[in-house]
Amino acid sequence: MRAFIKKALQNFAIILLILVAVKDIFISLPLRGYGRLHNLINGIHPQLFIQPRGILPFLSGTLMLLLAYRLYKRVRLAWLIEIIALTVGLTYHLARHQVLPVHSVLLDVFVLIVLLASYKDFARSSDRITVRRAIGFILCSFILVLTNAAIGLFLLKADIRSIHSIYDAIFSSVKLLVLMDTSSLGIKGQAGKFYADTLIIINWICIMTSAFLLLKPLVCNPIAAKQGKHRARQMVLKYGDNPMAYLALENDKKYFFAGNVEGFCAYNLAGNVFTVCGDMICDEKDGFLFLMEITDFCRKNGYSILFINITDKFFSMLKMAGFGIVKYGEDACFYLADYNLAGGRAAKVRAAINHANKAGITVFEYKPHEKKEHLIEKQMQSITEEWLIQKGGAEMGFMLGGTGLNDPLDRRYFYALDAEGEMLGFVVFLPYMEGKAYLADVTRRRSNAPQGVLEKIIYDAFMVMKGEGVIWGNMGLSPLYNICREQNSSFTEKIFGFIYENMNKTYDFQALHHAKLKYGPTEWQPRYLAYSPRPFSLNFGYAILKVQMPKNMFKTILPNLLKLDRQ
Repeated sequence: MRAFIKKALQNFAIILLILVAVKDIFISLPLRGYGRLHNLINGIHPQLFIQPRGILPFLSGTLMLLLAYRLYKRVRLAWLIEIIALTVGLTYHLARHQVLPVHSVLLDVFVLIVLLASYKDFARSSDRITVRRAIGFILCSFILVLTNAAIGLFLLKADIRSIHSIYDAIFSSVKLLVLMDTSSLGIKGQAGKFYADTLIIINWICIMTSAFLLLKPLVCNPIAAKQGKHRARQMVLKYGDNPMAYLALENDKKYFFAGNVEGFCAYNLAGNVFTVCGDMICDEKDGFLFLMEITDFCRKNGYSILFINITDKFFSMLKMAGFGIVKYGEDACFYLADYNLAGGRAAKVRAAINHANKAGITVFEYKPHEKKEHLIEKQMQSITEEWLIQKGGAEMGFMLGGTGLNDPLDRRYFYALDAEGEMLGFVVFLPYMEGKAYLADVTRRRSNAPQGVLEKIIYDAFMVMKGEGVIWGNMGLSPLYNICREQNSSFTEKIFGFIYENMNKTYDFQALHHAKLKYGPTEWQPRYLAYSPRPFSLNFGYAILKVQMPKNMFKTILPNLLKLDRQ
């Protein structure tokens, strides 16, 4: 009950700030009967530093709205700025012996006391990188605006009484930009007034932009150093049982390391959704403690949580923790001890491989950690460039990796050559389950490559791994496959099933599934989405798309939506 009252007081104080901001914006509008309206509103909460009309109160109100929004999100930097603003405002008027209306003083004092008393609740941080950039932007922009102002005012000295030399211009520029008051300049002409007002507007734009950067909430605990990536890699190799685990080492991920146990998760933010790639990477017995750290971090920062493509490892624990869970598809898995091309289920792949064998195609493994071969990597790059052109230059990420040739780490590369020694295609495999399983992550071939190139690479690679004692091969997810065949399917799963059946011109789910099915997987393993809070909403759907297509989501999806299958 005490916490509820405390939060209610905080929100009430924020609402008061919003009302003052709306008042500032409203009185800046050129409305009829403005004089009476201004006198009424100004009696409620008088202006502190700025002129009562025009662009300045509008910008001031907008900035205050931004502060109020960040205060509602409990951002620490917004709290600090508001404390400073309220303190300086009251001190300024007291120092000038101005008599303020009692209700105005009480409003400011009330907000100040509430914010000071609840400073612990405003714990949401700002991104350190953004803060540094914002501080640099503030300094650079102020210096540039100040220089421009001094030169401009000096050139317009005929229209400004207080300027007789360049030193007067510099002093007047500082006074103008700090106090934002044109009356002290003694402006005589319209040109001087227009220029001074323009400088103030430019200065406010710089302040607004800087404030936006400064108030941007914390996105992650960024671990950009090689030491952090090395730490993540060791945990992936030790605890990474999800086929997606090795994708945590791709450069498009951010890391959230556990504080109380050994573990981390790889994630990105999409809107206000903390979106995790696969399972948490930690010991199964430490999963609940780590999940509590993640949920506490997200609660403080106002984030929803979405785990994409989780396995059965933490399924029950997430469900017990109150997460909503829906099936997301199935992985095409191969128990290598039993896998072969005999029988009808792999007939198409067997025929394709026979065709490749007759064409003289051979498969080799490239081991860059043993010896770098620039010719091999150049051909891989050439195939990738050709593949990107075919895909319209768009490459998905987050749940799909890259070639990783700049930093191969534990990836394995298999490639096919024709009889003349030209590379026709290659496949990149990622380890999981402590190297007892491999995922075929990147599969690329030349457009003119003969039938059976990729089929031969994947099968030969699986046979090599089988000889090494690897247990599982994996060709990755068939998204939305086999979701609605259970009697108790949820509404969200039925929606996914509809998308799988009817939206293949937007993304060819069925063709992708049949491409994996023809290999004759020995097992289809279910994969899930876990999300909080429930129910599944559009912001989770947006997050799934956004993290995988951060730069060209709408460019990729919208044209395809216009070509929906109407059959």
